Amino acid sequence: MTRYTMHRILSGGGFQPFSVASLQLALVIGILPNIMFLVVMPFFIASRLASPLLYAMAGLLALLLPRWATFPLLFAAAVSDLMLIVVGAFHLKLTSAIKSISYLSTLNPTASFFYLAFAAALLATAGLIGGLLLRYRSQFRAASPTPAAIIACLFALLDLTANFPYVRASAEGLGFQSAVNQAGLSADIVARRGHNLFIVVIEGMGAFAAENDREIVAGSLKTIAARYPYEFQHGTSFYNGSTTDAESRELCGKRGDFRTYLPDGHYPCLPRQLSQLGYRTISYHGFSSAMFERQRWYPNIGFKEMNFEEELLAQHATLLPSRCGSVFPGLCDSEMAEVIRRELIAPSNTPKMVYWLTLNSHIPYVPKANGSLDCTGDRPKIDEKTVCELAEYWKEVMDAVAGIASDPALPPTDILIVGDHHTPLWNRRAKNKFVLNKVDWFLLRSTERRHKAVSSTPS
Repeated sequence: MTRYTMHRILSGGGFQPFSVASLQLALVIGILPNIMFLVVMPFFIASRLASPLLYAMAGLLALLLPRWATFPLLFAAAVSDLMLIVVGAFHLKLTSAIKSISYLSTLNPTASFFYLAFAAALLATAGLIGGLLLRYRSQFRAASPTPAAIIACLFALLDLTANFPYVRASAEGLGFQSAVNQAGLSADIVARRGHNLFIVVIEGMGAFAAENDREIVAGSLKTIAARYPYEFQHGTSFYNGSTTDAESRELCGKRGDFRTYLPDGHYPCLPRQLSQLGYRTISYHGFSSAMFERQRWYPNIGFKEMNFEEELLAQHATLLPSRCGSVFPGLCDSEMAEVIRRELIAPSNTPKMVYWLTLNSHIPYVPKANGSLDCTGDRPKIDEKTVCELAEYWKEVMDAVAGIASDPALPPTDILIVGDHHTPLWNRRAKNKFVLNKVDWFLLRSTERRHKAVSSTPS
């Protein structure tokens, strides 16, 4: 290819910008990569602001480079498209998303038909575009890229208008909040009261927009507070990022994610502060410790005893006979609750901080069979099917915690339950069931005074 030809392809100079070939090129690299998303946009959220431009650039580069580069370029654009959608849906930082690729061995992405079909559709579209570029290569190399560039920019603008409110960078710029701080659970206050502290972070539970939906999920906590010596409190908090960001928010009182705590050190987080004040600090998560390298950074923030899938199966196999989840296959939250209950009621000379990160409501989830909210029946308790099915998992955890709170063998224990981040839903109607940028939290503050207060002087 001559330098003159390359210049003409890139600049459009000397070409008729709206010739038949130019419009055909715009159709192939401007419209075709985005048509599926245009059709579903009124109903589903798939933010891909940069993707239209990526496909257009890949198509134009394919006309400049040797023929063999065509399919690799288009497939690279498709993979980037998929990654951008996932990053937007789960509010992952791009660097975290790239880092997460190394954890694929702990997942089972083939378990989700939706994910497989979606990825296959993107790759098939990329293949079709590549085939058309090769077939009409000579015509397209004589065409102007101007219409394709304009159309790609219009698609990007449309995506920005339709999807950005749902996937903007969480509460960035809205100030920092955490449920731990709002509930007044600083290490000094907790130690002064001398109670156990039980923190539950629920996967994917945002802040409900309707009070009735919230009551359906968390009503058992209010019931417990009315019957047992607890004060009940509810609030909402800004969130930022994904699950490990939420762990940083609640456990360390600052913005960050798992990478913040990977370097060896002693970070002044709540578990470490309570450990220094004489508390046993214990964590539970029904998934592999390798995911986000929790086995490395949990000790750095102060957890002395860690219970992941590996340890739990070795120590409590009879209590954990089932497996739950699809892409994130792990232990079942419903069974995990019994293991944690036994830990909380076990006699101890020192108070405990117990932390539980739930798992089974991670999207893509597996709907519960014969769930308590009748989500597939004639009279579902929540009128949006996806939200209803997820709420069954959240309610299951709430009810299990309520059961723990009502156990007469439980020492005085303050219990905080909080969502980690917004609910990453594709359906617009489902998404509108939640308040943007916020998560719900619930507190059962024990009014008993059986434990002796712990010294506030670090040991």
